[in-house]
Amino acid sequence: MVRRHCRLSQYLGMICCTAGLLCCGCQNVPVSSLEFLPEVGSIQKAAEPLDQEPVQSQSASPYNRQANNLVQQALEQYSQGELKRAKVLLASAREIDPGHIGTFEIEAQLSYDMGDRDQFLQSLRSIRAASPHDSEKQSAIGTLFFQAGQTQEGIACLNRAIELKPHDENYALKLAAFYEQAGRTEEAQKVLLKALHTTPGSRRLPIALGRICEASQQWKQACVYYTMVVNHFPDNHVWRKQKARCLYYSGNFTAAFDEFSTCQKKDPESLSLAEMIAFGDAALQIGNLEKAQTLFDEISEKHQHQLIHVEILRGLCAINRGQSTSAKDIIATARKKWPTDETLLEVAALIPTDQPSVR
Repeated sequence: MVRRHCRLSQYLGMICCTAGLLCCGCQNVPVSSLEFLPEVGSIQKAAEPLDQEPVQSQSASPYNRQANNLVQQALEQYSQGELKRAKVLLASAREIDPGHIGTFEIEAQLSYDMGDRDQFLQSLRSIRAASPHDSEKQSAIGTLFFQAGQTQEGIACLNRAIELKPHDENYALKLAAFYEQAGRTEEAQKVLLKALHTTPGSRRLPIALGRICEASQQWKQACVYYTMVVNHFPDNHVWRKQKARCLYYSGNFTAAFDEFSTCQKKDPESLSLAEMIAFGDAALQIGNLEKAQTLFDEISEKHQHQLIHVEILRGLCAINRGQSTSAKDIIATARKKWPTDETLLEVAALIPTDQPSVR
C-alpha cells in the first residue's frame, strides 16, 4: 500500500502532548518551619523536654545543662510570639555551648520567621556541618537550600545524603527533581540511572526515568523504562499507554498498535483523544485500514467540529481502502466547514480519477 499521509504528520503533533517530569514522591517541602527535620520538634511542640535528645548531643557538664535551659526558655518565648527575646536567649546558649545543634535548628526557624535570610542560611550551614552523618537532615537542609536559591549547597547536601544511604531512592528522586526544575535534565537523568544501578528492583526510578526521557523526546529510551514499569504493573493501563505513546513517536508502529489495542480491550474508555489519534495513525501505518477507519470515524463523531486533521485522515483511509466515493464525501463535507484549507485540496487530488474530484 502506498503511504499517502506522511506529509500530514504535522497535524498529529498539534494535539499529542508529551508528559513532563513528575518524579514520584518528589514534592517540594514548604519552608514554613523546620519541623520536618528528624529529631527536631516544631515550635508548637515546645513542651517536649530537651533531655530527650540523642545522648551524643548531651554532656554531663553544667555548661551544657545551662545551654539546654536557655534553649528551653527560647522555645517558650517563641511559642508566646516573643521572637526577638527568643533569639537573644539562643545567642546566649551558643556562647555557653557553641556546638549545641538545638540552637542552630531553632534559630533557623526564628530567622526564617523574622525574615533574616542571611542568618537563616547561616543556620542551615551550621546544621549541615553539625550533622555530617545524618542523611535525613542532609536531605531536608538540601531542600531548604534549593528553595532559598542556593542550588550548589542544596546539591552538595543531597549528594551527601545519597552517599550515606545509596540504597534509599528517595534522595536520588529528590535531587533529580531539583535538577529538572533547574533545567539540568541530563544531570537529573544521570542521578536516576546511577540510583537504578544501585537499586535495580525499584519501581519508582523507571517511572522517573521514563518521564524525563519522554519530556526530552528520547522516545526509544523512554520505551525501555516504561517497559520496566509495565512489567512491574502489568494491569495498570496508565503506564501501558505511556509505553504505547513512546513506541508510536519512536516509529515502532506495530508495537504501538499492539499496546494501544491491549489498553482498549482492558478499558475502552481509557484512551485520550490524542492517544486515539495515535492509535488510528499506527493502524494506518501498518496497513490495518479497517481498524484505522473505525477509530477515525469514532473520533469524528465525537469531535468533528474541532479536528480537521481527523477528517483528513478519514479521507486518506478511505482512499487507501479503495473507497473513493466515501473519500469524496468525507472531503467534500470537511471543505464545507474549512473551505480554505489547502491540505483538504491535496487529499482531494489523491482521489482516483475514475471518480469525480472535489473542486
